[in-house]
Amino acid sequence: DETTKEIKLKPTFQTTTMIHPMVRDLYKRVIYVGHDYPMGLDYVRKTWKKVLRNPDNCPSCFDQDKNPILPASPECEREIRKAVGKGRAYIREMVGIIQLKKYRAMKKRYDNQDFRLQNEELLEKSKTK
Repeated sequence: DETTKEIKLKPTFQTTTMIHPMVRDLYKRVIYVGHDYPMGLDYVRKTWKKVLRNPDNCPSCFDQDKNPILPASPECEREIRKAVGKGRAYIREMVGIIQLKKYRAMKKRYDNQDFRLQNEELLEKSKTK
């Protein structure tokens, strides 16, 4: 008796959803900035994907069953542009947080008492000359 193994392949369904080019560009910017974000790239990726996929952020682009409407209407385009503008503002906030983190790290690293005393001695020497 030969035993034959049947391999059952599950059908793969690939859902292709069109991403607006402005939204794709925004996501790329977020990922680029997210590399230095204090909470890490994984946190940034998860939260932004959740926000970008939320149909409540652009209600005129989705039907009642939360499926995207293609092609996009002019009203949807306006909402997308408005949402992308808000997203870019959030990116600027992220950049500010990253700069603050770097500033605090530099200050912590170089702002100790010995360093201050050395600077004061150098200033006094330069004034007496």
